Amino acid sequence: MDNEFDVIIVGTGLTQSMAAAALAKAGLKVAHVDPNAYYGGDEAALTLDEVATWAERHSSPDTLDQVQRCTTYTAEYCSTLDVSHPKQYTISLSPSVIPAIGPFITSIIASGVSRYCSFKLLGPVSIYHGGQFKNVPRSKEDVFRDQGIPLIEKRRLMRFLMFVAGDYESSAEFQGKEDTPFQEFLRQTFSLSEDISQSVVFALAYCSYADEPTASALSRVRSCLQSTGRYGPSPFIVAYYGGSGDLAQAFCRAAAVNGSVYILGRRIANIACRDPSSETTGGGRRYALELDDFPEPLYASCLLSSQCHVPDHLRYHVAPISSETSNVRIRLGEVARGIVVLDSPLSPPGEDNEETQTTQSDSFIMVFPPGSVEGGSGVGAVHVSTAGPGTMCTPAEKCKLLLLLVMRDVTTTTSGIVYLSTPLCDQRRSPKALLEPYLAVILSSISPPPNILFQTFYTQRFPTETERTVPVDSEEDTYWTVPVLPADISHAVDYAAQIAEKAFWKVTSSIRGLDTASLEVSNGFWVGAVSEVDEDSD
Repeated sequence: MDNEFDVIIVGTGLTQSMAAAALAKAGLKVAHVDPNAYYGGDEAALTLDEVATWAERHSSPDTLDQVQRCTTYTAEYCSTLDVSHPKQYTISLSPSVIPAIGPFITSIIASGVSRYCSFKLLGPVSIYHGGQFKNVPRSKEDVFRDQGIPLIEKRRLMRFLMFVAGDYESSAEFQGKEDTPFQEFLRQTFSLSEDISQSVVFALAYCSYADEPTASALSRVRSCLQSTGRYGPSPFIVAYYGGSGDLAQAFCRAAAVNGSVYILGRRIANIACRDPSSETTGGGRRYALELDDFPEPLYASCLLSSQCHVPDHLRYHVAPISSETSNVRIRLGEVARGIVVLDSPLSPPGEDNEETQTTQSDSFIMVFPPGSVEGGSGVGAVHVSTAGPGTMCTPAEKCKLLLLLVMRDVTTTTSGIVYLSTPLCDQRRSPKALLEPYLAVILSSISPPPNILFQTFYTQRFPTETERTVPVDSEEDTYWTVPVLPADISHAVDYAAQIAEKAFWKVTSSIRGLDTASLEVSNGFWVGAVSEVDEDSD
């Protein structure tokens, strides 16, 4: 195998996988390695037995050094795995939805990756108010049809929606209030009621707290409004087979088609920075990466990885890539998460019409504002997403017998997945104790209540930033790190696309210099981009 490359990318998370696909399409020689035996990194999609193994491996806290540099997990509870055919389940470690308009959906189409994946429209979004679930309006028509919203509230809400859809950045209502807590802004500026303002804050802007800054929250609301109607009534679509993990693997597949080399399941033994002018091996490349049980080092002119893969002797000399995007919400330090597998798929709450249920998506979102459930969090919101056989995440087995030349259904086995997440504000409470009251509310809203087949609760801790000792954006940079994706169910994928685009230009500029001007890119950073017309015609 040729062991000399333009760039080595470490980690197959969604951001790194997108960058690998773009760089390979631009003609660069890419080696993509991952110490894990699976694709996706923190965004991986695992089978149910792999999740149980993953939870067992993370049952003890990580070291202080890992906490500072990596996303770490502590699985506080994991039930016994007593499920038939666990490999037929696909569980996402980072469940997310895809805005119908934004940099990520643009990259999916332009890269041609959409040909490798399947998608469907997200079902309704509902919010828990006054002991019951209420669907969140997704359009002006929904607002006017909703009999539960008083007429004066409809007028105030429509005024706000028109404000967000316009050029609000230069408006008097917005100037000087960029950092005002969002719910306070809604009440003071638009006189929205408690229920309506909570719906906007937690189910349109997908904030974790009521006091998140107005500027970033408004940007996310605008994104939702712009995305509504592109593919249907929902502003979001969902990917099959575990979402982000399958998408990361699809980008890796696109990179491999364009010549990238993939090595998974090999521990990184060492990364050495060399003087290219004095080295006789590696073709004058600056970096040598050594893998366990691998015959030769890999050499490259540039490196791209997450901070946790940077060796100690280089950790203060790498160049972090960041995004100035306005729609990234507050960075959370710790998140309580739960994964629950049920013996039947869920239907959206409040959907009583039998015909509606038969056509309704089993992928939808439920939102619990702070203080809405007794025994739950009084500070942070809980966001719940679901998956099922409709996105090929759980088995849907239908056994048939041929009897007297008549096909008859004998047994039907389906199941559903519930993902719960909320900021972990009180360190004295475990993820299980914090999230179980919400799970109880969800299960009690279903008749008959489904049985729990498997559940695990864990804490996700995000790393602290590591400062560097070399100038930012130095022309001499050749080793970059990408940030961890935020715990944002609605816009994390767009953030990944923005970081991947920056990484693409930094690497290509370092390798090709001024020659990057000759790259025929479109839709941001994709060479030979597939147009949406071409994609629709396939």
